[in-house]
Amino acid sequence: MAEIGDWGAEEAVRAETSHASTRPRLSFLDVILQLWRAKWLMMLVGIPIFALGILAALQMPKTFASSSGLYVRAGDEIKIVSSLPDSNRDMTPDTDMIIQGELELLRSQIVAERTLSRFPLRRVYPDLAKARDKALVSHAASDAEAIEFEYFQKSVEAFGKNFWASASPNNPVIDVAYKNKDPETAAEVLNATMAAYLNYRAELFGARPVDKLTAQRRKTETALLTSEDAIREFLRTNRIGDFNNERSTAQGLYSVISGELSGVRSRASAIDGQVSKTRSQLASTNPLQDMFVEDSSDQTLLNLQVEREQLLSRYTEDSRAVQNIDRQIAQVEAYLSGQDGPKGLVRTGPNPTYQALEASLNTFEADAESLAGQRVELEQQLAQIDAKLKRFTGLEPEWNKLQRDRDLLESSVRTLAQRAQQRGAINDITGEDAESVTIIEPARVPLKGKSLRMPVAILSLLFAGFTALIVGLLRVFTRRGFASKGPLQRTTGLAVLGSIGRQ
Repeated sequence: MAEIGDWGAEEAVRAETSHASTRPRLSFLDVILQLWRAKWLMMLVGIPIFALGILAALQMPKTFASSSGLYVRAGDEIKIVSSLPDSNRDMTPDTDMIIQGELELLRSQIVAERTLSRFPLRRVYPDLAKARDKALVSHAASDAEAIEFEYFQKSVEAFGKNFWASASPNNPVIDVAYKNKDPETAAEVLNATMAAYLNYRAELFGARPVDKLTAQRRKTETALLTSEDAIREFLRTNRIGDFNNERSTAQGLYSVISGELSGVRSRASAIDGQVSKTRSQLASTNPLQDMFVEDSSDQTLLNLQVEREQLLSRYTEDSRAVQNIDRQIAQVEAYLSGQDGPKGLVRTGPNPTYQALEASLNTFEADAESLAGQRVELEQQLAQIDAKLKRFTGLEPEWNKLQRDRDLLESSVRTLAQRAQQRGAINDITGEDAESVTIIEPARVPLKGKSLRMPVAILSLLFAGFTALIVGLLRVFTRRGFASKGPLQRTTGLAVLGSIGRQ
């Protein structure tokens, strides 16, 4: 529709003079129409707010709440008519007063302080622990005690926000719960809170003396766990699985390898002696021997003697022919007498004795080389095991100390447990352990955590929508123009004959 400025100069002056202070009169449908036309402005305002809300929701941490219950007995004043859940119970008015008193004790600061004193601040509230450490570093050492006290009080204040206890009217059960980012911490802190409450209550009312024996036992068990952690850290740091077994195994291997090395050295010494002896025999043995000897000296001598006998049948001994034969015979005899044996054509071959000695020598040398390799390998293994045994020897004092500490703590825990059992038996007999407040069940580790992500996301959506709606309504009611002829007719009281749109 047209604005007032589109009516012409005369009509605009008349409209401004007669209806200057009058705003457009809008119906519900007109408001809806104007809001629809301002949808982009509303989205421009609402979407960033919703996105920031979603971002804040994603940053919300998840917490785990552990819960338990305390049953309060008020003696003969409480009379339970029926055990059905929807049954009425005939209870005196003093019961609610007793429950309220127990709630005040549970919520007291001394119970919170005693509970938190059992845990390191870093485990329950790590953010406060980091802030405390920074403060300790940035301040002087003289301010350390004041800083510790300040942050302990802050942890007590945080504990009060995360712990709650409540009870329904005419119900002897007090519901207690505690939430923390760590589920195991939530359960342990809640159990410690109920124990601190019972001890504090016992101190106030004198129902029974403070169980220092149980406290000492828990302290000793904590020290035992710390000692076992130190032993595991010692083994992990030194890469040892089982100290005693590995040391015994190393000692056994050292004995076995030492025996094998001694045997190898003995065999190597015997082999070396056999090699030397065989080499000596081989040096004195001819590698060849005579296989066949052909010598004609004896036959020549015999032929000469036969020929001399034949000549004697015709000549005398003084004849020249006989004397020539005698000279030849004498020369052959002189030759034969100057030789060790028959000489002539000799056939030689390999000496079997020499070959056997040579084969034995090769075998002995191969055995000696094999034994030398075994000796080197065994010496290396023996050196490694010896270094390992020396390492165990160096670690043994620390290991023995850790073992002694652990054994002493185990002995202390057993002694304290026996004393606690004896005291419990005595209390059962004398009836001194009767209590008017009983823990229904110990706190358990919660399996599911809760977070404010969904509520924050929903609230951010509602706030974004509300803000966008407010902006849209401001846009609608601060606009001086007319969206349709209806508001114009209602505002001016005149009939609208026509309208033209903007070009």
